[in-house]
Amino acid sequence: MRAPVLVAHALERRVRLRAPALAGHRRACERVAEQLAADPGCEVVTVRPATGSVIVERLEGALDPERLRGRLAELVNEARDDEGHLLGAPRPDAHPGPTRVARAVAHAVAAINADVREAMGYRADLGTLLPVVFATAGLAEVGVTRRLPAPAWFNLLWWSLRSFMTFNPGAVSEELRTAIGVGVGGAARRRRRRRAVRPGLRGRRPWRGGPASRRALAAWRRAGVTAA
Repeated sequence: MRAPVLVAHALERRVRLRAPALAGHRRACERVAEQLAADPGCEVVTVRPATGSVIVERLEGALDPERLRGRLAELVNEARDDEGHLLGAPRPDAHPGPTRVARAVAHAVAAINADVREAMGYRADLGTLLPVVFATAGLAEVGVTRRLPAPAWFNLLWWSLRSFMTFNPGAVSEELRTAIGVGVGGAARRRRRRRAVRPGLRGRRPWRGGPASRRALAAWRRAGVTAA
């Protein structure tokens, strides 16, 4: 399974990418940043291991967000964590699975549903009867009271969440895959200090500094001053 990489924000000379698989893997972030900085068009690469955010900047010329996204996706899917596992590969221990209480409830409901289905001659089950009962009860209430009450706020909240999950299955499944890829260590990783990693290019190209430093350097060049 390929780890998802998204373009979060794009300007002409600054592109921010989001690679959730990198979150919490500081050493992998450093290696990916170094490899990405080897591209002549990527002059400054900033990686935030706490969030998996990757920011690419350059002083002159335009950046191609889609090309950067594709290149970062290749690097992320080839990267490995400290234990040697591929970041883009599903981890069998990443999802703890259902609890014993959840299993017990599911078993009880399944048994009740099987009894109801058998009693109905396999013509209906709880999945069919409960929606019909609730819809009938709602219509009966409207018929008896002769008014249509406004839904409660928690009903509206539930309907909005349910509607989103129903009509956006792709986004929900992608986020679930992302959460599984990050792994069970997310709680510990969030407690780590958020710090940007700017590894540079190790001798081939020096770090250019932040936006303020670059603007000052450009002003010096226009004035004919050479930086030491």
